[in-house]
Amino acid sequence: MALYLAVRWIYFFVTTLVTLIAADLYDALGVPFVALVSVLVVLLTAVYFVLVDRAFRGLQALLPAGRSIYDRTFWRHERFWKVAATGYIQIFNGTPFKNVLWRLLGVRIGRRVFDDGCYLPERSFVAIGDGCTLNAGSKIWCHSQEDGAFKSDRIAIGAGCTLGVGAFVHYGVTMGDGAVIAPDSFLMKGEEVPQREWWGGNPASKMRAIPAHSPTEALRASTAVLDKNLAAMKAGEQ
Repeated sequence: MALYLAVRWIYFFVTTLVTLIAADLYDALGVPFVALVSVLVVLLTAVYFVLVDRAFRGLQALLPAGRSIYDRTFWRHERFWKVAATGYIQIFNGTPFKNVLWRLLGVRIGRRVFDDGCYLPERSFVAIGDGCTLNAGSKIWCHSQEDGAFKSDRIAIGAGCTLGVGAFVHYGVTMGDGAVIAPDSFLMKGEEVPQREWWGGNPASKMRAIPAHSPTEALRASTAVLDKNLAAMKAGEQ
């Protein structure tokens, strides 16, 4: 608790000091200076907690596994994941900067990933492939407490996957390339979602397969549907 409080008191002290300096210089430098300081506080927050995360990585459980909540390894695990705040990262939702921060925090994340508000408590246990979409409120959760036991495992999400709004992915999950989890679905622990399958529900199960179209085939299919709708509209007018 002392470590947790010390980290946040230092942050509070530094941000308060910067804010008071901005207030003192407001009359001389005006609104642009205050706006600049506001941006500086956001950047300072990100840099500070990334450094805290890296400084205390020796406290974490080195490997995900199952253990009693009375085991000292579990205490070390909890201490590490809670000492560094991560709520600030949601400020960067929908921007490329969030992926940069995830990488700095230990997430193995690919290129061109669109993250509109995903939560990742155990960053270094997660691997995310290229071109994924992580929608608002989605969660990639690598741990659980079950009947007095703590359990955790890695999660691997393939390239081109989509997590719907509010989707929850539990520990030990593997998602193949192009898989989709429907909004507000709960993908249970240990599930293996094959490539290009659409899963949904609570607990999530297969809903349908996703056709493997090339971009050209997808464009042709869309054009065919559009032509069909236009023909139906013309027929109705006649």
